[in-house]
Amino acid sequence: MRAVMLIGRGQATPGSGAALIRLAARCRAAGIAPVVIACFLRHQRPSFTEALEQCVAQGAQEAVIVPYALSLADQDRADLERLTKNARLAHPHLAFRMTEPLGRHPALAQVLVQRAIEADYIAAHHLWTHQQRDAWPRWPHWHQRHAIGLVIVLDSQTGIPLTLQEEVLSACRHLPRYADVHFCVVDQNELSLTSSIDALTAQGCRWVILAPYMLEPCTSLMVAIERAIAETGARHPDITVIQAEPLAYDRRLLKAIADRVQARGQHEDAV
Repeated sequence: MRAVMLIGRGQATPGSGAALIRLAARCRAAGIAPVVIACFLRHQRPSFTEALEQCVAQGAQEAVIVPYALSLADQDRADLERLTKNARLAHPHLAFRMTEPLGRHPALAQVLVQRAIEADYIAAHHLWTHQQRDAWPRWPHWHQRHAIGLVIVLDSQTGIPLTLQEEVLSACRHLPRYADVHFCVVDQNELSLTSSIDALTAQGCRWVILAPYMLEPCTSLMVAIERAIAETGARHPDITVIQAEPLAYDRRLLKAIADRVQARGQHEDAV
């Protein structure tokens, strides 16, 4: 019997990890595997070892480890390899396989565009109603072209997957409301994010949506986005910048997880 272990990095922030636990439950209900358990590398429970013991207790003969991440940092990959090596010694009858992270799957790009649209929709209703009427283009004029710029914000570890660029640009070609799309990798000095916003304002964009490409809130990336919004407000008081929500829970992520579980070949017994 196959068991799937959805393993997240884990954060000390209260409430983090809820999306992963919910996804695991949805994966079980969808029949992706008889056993699907969410677990974490650090800070949160169940741990990798605790989740593995649950899989064994339920009769698993194969454990598929799916990193719930856009990409794996070197330390996280090393931790997973160490944990899996110890697990093999403890459970020699169990076959192990680790899949690729979720980041290059097109389903995540679809969710990202949806988050940008949701932020746009909320701003169009809230800002237009409660602030100056030109603070954000009204939603009823959705199909009209507006000077709205979209910035996809990634961290340096994730980089910019080609699949993400292709999917986002393809989607935005059918959304005339957005004038241009920039992809921004935030490094430690954060200059690339403010430069992207400046470039859009130079093109005539009066409104900008910052859409973070992350599964759950990441403190460093969120701080960079908040600082960029504040700096833009100080330098360009006539420009409105809003932030979209992280990807978090979305049923379309089930497709990414299912495809990773079913994938064979070069990643078979890779750990």
